[in-house]
Amino acid sequence: MNTNLNDIDDLIGKYLAGEAGAEEIAFVESWAKADESNQRYFDQLKTIFQKAATVKEYQAFDTDAAWNKLKHSMKHPAKDNVVPLRSRSSMAVYWRVAASILVVLGVGWFAYTFLTPSTTPPVEVATNRSTTSDTLPDGSDVFLNRETKLTYAYDKKKKTHTVKLKGEAYFNIHHEDDKTFVVQIADVYVRDIGTAFNVKAYPDSEIVEVVVEEGEVMFYTDKDSGVYLRANGKGVYNKRTKKFTIDQPEDNVLSYKTKFFSFSDTDLATVAMALNGVYDRKIVLGENIKNCRLTVSFNNENLDAIVDVITETLGLTAKEAGGQIILEGSGCANP
Repeated sequence: MNTNLNDIDDLIGKYLAGEAGAEEIAFVESWAKADESNQRYFDQLKTIFQKAATVKEYQAFDTDAAWNKLKHSMKHPAKDNVVPLRSRSSMAVYWRVAASILVVLGVGWFAYTFLTPSTTPPVEVATNRSTTSDTLPDGSDVFLNRETKLTYAYDKKKKTHTVKLKGEAYFNIHHEDDKTFVVQIADVYVRDIGTAFNVKAYPDSEIVEVVVEEGEVMFYTDKDSGVYLRANGKGVYNKRTKKFTIDQPEDNVLSYKTKFFSFSDTDLATVAMALNGVYDRKIVLGENIKNCRLTVSFNNENLDAIVDVITETLGLTAKEAGGQIILEGSGCANP
């Protein structure tokens, strides 16, 4: 095993914590047996580790203050009620104090490094019939569509932020070069490379869609390297065929977040589907008007105002029944 001996403390720590691999275990045991001083050093660390394992509460120590206090006491001993001692004895007492401080600090370091959990407690964000925005513990912004659930966790040892997603969410990542941010949908992954992107992955859908607004992402599975997407790119993964494809993103893919819609010579059935995906009340169309075409934009309008524009533009009538808006008309002269 090509291991730098400067890393032996970390290897011994992993060995004692039960986290070392077979090759690392063999190396540590071989290193300890190779020299009597190595074995003694290993035994000392083992003793500290075992003591750390019995500590139930950890106190935060100000190491600088402790050391400064020790140095001050060595230079300026108290003058009252002091029994003079020989210099060597005094120094021996001071060094015993210093050694005690170092042992305490060593126990604390081992406790923090090897006994604290490697992953932070998961954070869950979920929506029902409304959208919501939130900020994840790493500083990344996220916007959740309706009926969406995500769970965030951070692995300190792997330096990996992982979000498990069911539904649809827009991510604006707080990127850090030495850490990894991954969105996981079952065995499908979206890895951030400094970016803002949207992931649509409802459990009852056969596909997973990723649209990149800024930056770049890797879109892949455990068994397939997948596709590399840049800004304004869209990747699609078919759960049934297990294949990746690249496509053009739709104009209104982020409308659930922005409430901005743009339709250019779009059939009314497609318009209604886009609006129904964002607003609670559903638009229902008569069969003879589904192919009517519309060119219009809406910017954060309420649904009643949108319906007024559609009916006025296409000469339709609207009525509300059972929480639905029903649009009817005589059809379109140029469908």
